[in-house]
Amino acid sequence: MPAKSVHQNGHVITNGSTLPVLPKVKKTILQNVPVPEPALSIRIFRVVLLLLYFWTSSTIIGVTQYLGTPLYLINKDHYYRFMAFTKQCMTLLVLSMTQWWTTTTVRVSGDESVQDQIHSLPDGRLQCNFASRMVLIANHQLYNDWIYLWWTAYTNRPFSHGHVYIVLKESIKYIPLIGFGLRLAGFVFMSRNMKTDTPRLTRRLGQLTRRSNDGKGGLEPMWLMMFPEGTNLSKNGRAKSVKWAESQGEKDLKYTLIPRSTGTYFCLKALNGTLEWVYDCTLAYDGVPEGQYGQDIFTLRSTYFERHPQAPIHMHWRRFKVSDIPLETLEDFHAWLIERWNEKEALLDEHSKTGNFPSSINQGKSITTEVKLGRWWEIWQLGAVLAPILGGIYAISRFVL
Repeated sequence: MPAKSVHQNGHVITNGSTLPVLPKVKKTILQNVPVPEPALSIRIFRVVLLLLYFWTSSTIIGVTQYLGTPLYLINKDHYYRFMAFTKQCMTLLVLSMTQWWTTTTVRVSGDESVQDQIHSLPDGRLQCNFASRMVLIANHQLYNDWIYLWWTAYTNRPFSHGHVYIVLKESIKYIPLIGFGLRLAGFVFMSRNMKTDTPRLTRRLGQLTRRSNDGKGGLEPMWLMMFPEGTNLSKNGRAKSVKWAESQGEKDLKYTLIPRSTGTYFCLKALNGTLEWVYDCTLAYDGVPEGQYGQDIFTLRSTYFERHPQAPIHMHWRRFKVSDIPLETLEDFHAWLIERWNEKEALLDEHSKTGNFPSSINQGKSITTEVKLGRWWEIWQLGAVLAPILGGIYAISRFVL
């Protein structure tokens, strides 16, 4: 029998050669979520269809955004409302891709602070009744994490997916077409240099405290989504986290990276008095071998292009009153945030041993559901603005000619 060493970087080392871990993980998941493996020609067709669908829909959304930009000079309330609609369309695009091109099971749990806010509908869909204004923090496991958090905003009542603002790395805004669309959607880009980020954050957060023009005078809905760790869990990220912990004399973490507190602290200080809650989500994925990283196994490519079934996703929710969070100094807040991440470590340790998070909702059990649209025909919203305009141009051109 060939000698085997421990798993490293998503591979098993066997007599000096590496064998990918993914097939073993995939086989385990397939035992629970059977997905037939299609022929090569079908897989190629699926990839082509996916790319065509994504880029066509992205172009439609992008053009719609560009057509709405003049509203900023005419009426800013109408402009922000219009961009919120295009952001809803982004959500529908991502969720429809996730529903039609892969299999995604989610198990949702929570503590007593959210026990009356998470429900399972008769048809099996999830419904949340979270606050309309919040800062949402979460640990970062995969590149896909933001998809499932955004999906939660889609399940919220009232709908909140048009008012999600994700804090992203600055490099993302330079992606052709997509980057500019995310900028129009109001996403927040950070360079991880507070000297550069401070004026940028001040301006963007000021825009997120505007009053609604609905006659009630309340603040606009807002879900500000942040990953305090700064990057997803990986070998490189783990090495940096260990080095930072040693330099600061802090205990390193096993299932997460040590969170960066400066950006989160700045946002909470700037938004203090305009929102009541900070929501926290702990994310975990089944099927990740001990000592490995989910990002090396469940990639965007394997999930959507190769249709490897996504491991069941576990989301554990809780919330904290902003008034109970120490914001007097950065040091006080950092200690509070580290304490929350230590609690995440305990949650993730229990998940690794039992396969589940503890839950105070649904009679002590997690809610098992899927990432999907409420109604398939919602996707037609993508053309709600562009189609009438193109139809009008066509009709006028026919009349003139």
